[in-house]
Amino acid sequence: MALFPGQTAPDFMTATNMGLIRFPAWGHGCWRIVLTHPADYSTHSLRAGIRWARTCPQPVSLLGLSPVHAPRLADVSPRPVAIARPDRPHLPVIHDDTGRIASLWRGVAGDVGPEDPALEEHAAFLIDPGNTVRSTLLHPPVTGQDFGEVIRVARVFGIGCAPLRHAPRAA
Repeated sequence: MALFPGQTAPDFMTATNMGLIRFPAWGHGCWRIVLTHPADYSTHSLRAGIRWARTCPQPVSLLGLSPVHAPRLADVSPRPVAIARPDRPHLPVIHDDTGRIASLWRGVAGDVGPEDPALEEHAAFLIDPGNTVRSTLLHPPVTGQDFGEVIRVARVFGIGCAPLRHAPRAA
């Protein structure tokens, strides 16, 4: 079933390459971005997205999902490391061998005709601190995606922006 804005983000517990997480407790109180197919993003773009998330004025947590039958994300550390290697983005990734978690975080499947199987859109979900999905960015299953698109949508919600300061009124 597809996940849409306004819905509550799914609850699950699983292991990642950086340890055990329970969603939604993981990243509680901060914005979270879940990438259904992090390998779709270029390494440079994904690294820039991780830097952006780490430097936001309010906390932002990123999570990747490596679905069944997808190659493991080669550019992400396969296990926790004390020091992040500069050639690999430091991103928690779920490798979902059973498809159980992928079924919770599904993009929209498009009907491409009677002779072809349904084409599932890949997605990035923006989840607010209250665990509500605020936006779903869909893209076709191709590599070389730009994480800048995710950042642009996040900024619409004020993510990554310094809090507004009201200027004192002139007398």
